[in-house]
Amino acid sequence: MRETEYAYSVARIRANETALLAPADIEQLVSAPDYGSAVRLLADKGWAVPENGESFDIAERELTKAWELIAESAPDASLLEALVVANDFFNLKAAIKCVFSDRDPAEYYVYPCITDTQLITQAVTDCDFSELPEYLASCAQTAYEAVSKLESGQLAESVLDRASLEARLAFAKKSESALMMRIAGLYAACANIKTALRCRTMGKSDDFALDAMCDCGMNNRELLQSADGGDKLAEYLSSTEYGFLAESIKKGFAEFEKQCDNAIVSWLESAKYETFGPDPIIAYYFAKQAETKNVRIILSAKASGIPAETILQRVRDIYV
Repeated sequence: MRETEYAYSVARIRANETALLAPADIEQLVSAPDYGSAVRLLADKGWAVPENGESFDIAERELTKAWELIAESAPDASLLEALVVANDFFNLKAAIKCVFSDRDPAEYYVYPCITDTQLITQAVTDCDFSELPEYLASCAQTAYEAVSKLESGQLAESVLDRASLEARLAFAKKSESALMMRIAGLYAACANIKTALRCRTMGKSDDFALDAMCDCGMNNRELLQSADGGDKLAEYLSSTEYGFLAESIKKGFAEFEKQCDNAIVSWLESAKYETFGPDPIIAYYFAKQAETKNVRIILSAKASGIPAETILQRVRDIYV
């Protein structure tokens, strides 16, 4: 597809970028005296907030609006589905768990997503995955049987998590965007790093750990060996393209994940100045994703009475 074909979509995105929360807006939310005050500030910024007994996820609704804008304006939205495909796997996981615990999966589905959630519910209820898209159907049966036959929810999670990472990498490649591929690669690498650490902590076998890790260009066996303890993991990361994560991994998962998010925001900076191609659209969606993640962090902290100083340590950098 010619990059100029994205011109209309980029123009729409540019018009909507002005509504993104600025650093000053985030500081104002953090400084709000309580949860209700923070929600009112969001309403003043044009966010939809619950009224008259309504109940919905404020951040999720805002992110869904961003995806709908992209889907209606992009020349071929399917080339950008790497942005949301992970939610399909989350929804499949929720459906499998709910079927075996006699709960309604609709309460746990997340949006935006690609595959209709009713189709996922029906497929899992009937144990017939033939109507699901191939990227879901290929792992759904294995995950379902891990629960139904092996009684291993952990194995089912591992199967779906790996399949989700592999699908995002494949979808990113289809997009032909170097930015999208770089971001998908970071997500996969970060997931592998956390898997290696958790498997070592839980005493899982090397085979279990390696089966749970996806192929993202790193040497997974070396990664696993470096997760034994001490500074070995940081030393290993320093020798890879993900050396910028080495120091944060020493400080724990929270700091590590924050550094991953901040790295993505820094990569998006150059997309501000692009005129053609999909990168400005990709950057906008990730900007909304970072924004909504910050809003969730802030609102959750406000509801729990956490002080502003602590909240500031948890929020991510934003792209504006």
